[in-house]
Amino acid sequence: MDFAFKSNFKAFDRIILAITFLFFPLGLVMALIRVISTHFHRSRKGRNHRLLGWCLIYTYFICMFLIYLTYDGFGQEEIEEFLGIGLVWGMLMLIPAAIFFALAGVADRKFNKLLGQYYQLVMKNGINEIDHIAYETRQSPYPVMRDLEFMVNERMLPFGRIENGILLLEPEGFHEQYEANEDYEENDEDEYDDDDEYDEDEYDDGDYDDEDEDTDTKPKGPRMIECPGCGARVVVVPHERKECEYCGNEISA
Repeated sequence: MDFAFKSNFKAFDRIILAITFLFFPLGLVMALIRVISTHFHRSRKGRNHRLLGWCLIYTYFICMFLIYLTYDGFGQEEIEEFLGIGLVWGMLMLIPAAIFFALAGVADRKFNKLLGQYYQLVMKNGINEIDHIAYETRQSPYPVMRDLEFMVNERMLPFGRIENGILLLEPEGFHEQYEANEDYEENDEDEYDDDDEYDEDEYDDGDYDDEDEDTDTKPKGPRMIECPGCGARVVVVPHERKECEYCGNEISA
């Protein structure tokens, strides 16, 4: 299964890029710290490469602007000198930036391929042991655990958790059903928590007695009965006997 995964910038990454412009070179230092602290997550490698690439591009233009400010005049010689400096800085910063962008695409494609393999092993083949999944994908167990936790958090897999090296998944739709039940229970409690006074005349015991008598006299509908002979389920009308079509036993409701 192809998830078409692509790592995207978070709010903090955009802040780092803004700081690169406003407080150079603090933004570049923050980007390096960001990469070092998160690069062991496969889901963040592509984003980290792009972050470094954009930081290098921003740094290049800032450096060129600062160099331009050092010129008192800007004649033909200054222009040639400025272009030469720009070419050198471009080789030092723009070429590595392009390499980082290329690495970002490679990292996302590799991780997307791994996500498809994880999904196939877990959802199609029913494999939930971390060691087995790591062996099938030729990965180490700890990175596999991080990847599977990422898939669960991003709803690429059903709601679940990892315990003792086993991926435990709830049935699909379980988490949504659980949340719906919680909302229903909260609404139900709110309905019965009202401080309305209880009116004894309105809820007289005699009314309930009459209703019980009426329900007892009403005939009940057909029921599904399990045959004591063969275990087959047979639909039987109350107060009537029916012969089981599989074993011939008479069944009554």
